[in-house]
Amino acid sequence: CRMYGVSRTTVRKALEELEHAGYLTRQQGKGTFVTHISMEHRLSKFYSFSEELKQRGREEYVRIISFEQIAATREVALRLRLEPLGRIFKLTRLRFVDQMAYALETSYIPENVCPGLTAEGVSSRGLYDSMRANGVFPNRAIEKFRATVIRKNEAELMELKTGAPAMHLERVTYFGTRTVEYCSSIVRGDFFTYTLELK
Repeated sequence: CRMYGVSRTTVRKALEELEHAGYLTRQQGKGTFVTHISMEHRLSKFYSFSEELKQRGREEYVRIISFEQIAATREVALRLRLEPLGRIFKLTRLRFVDQMAYALETSYIPENVCPGLTAEGVSSRGLYDSMRANGVFPNRAIEKFRATVIRKNEAELMELKTGAPAMHLERVTYFGTRTVEYCSSIVRGDFFTYTLELK
């Protein structure tokens, strides 16, 4: 009331409207809290988390947890259509929006797809823009979703409770017919609402 020079009645009315719109929630004996609003996402075209959030005016920050060159495991090689033990980049990132960790993702990229890929490049311009700078233009993906729960190591990084609901996303990304990335992500369960249009 002091800050904006308005009456208690005006503040109460504003809080009621924010609660009605779903931005606030009241808990008996505890107080009024900001509600986490999930983002609706339509699964009808190729997308990137960063580009989606930018279009919606949300501020995203990505922290690289690790970046290494390793030999592909049998499972990863199969998804990337590589020979077992083929050389790959393994990139693990923690994604934040509005200072909240919303996804933990690990990407596997064949070394021969983007031999010049670096942690610094990915940190400054993002993975897909780094790929484009190397002449690789991701334009198609196959994605699978399943419900899961946050495990202990994920909970520590994402500052969530172990066992919290989440979505496990697996994505295989292509440039034409060439497989350029396999990505495994954990997305907090209250962040995205995925929408499919069936025709």
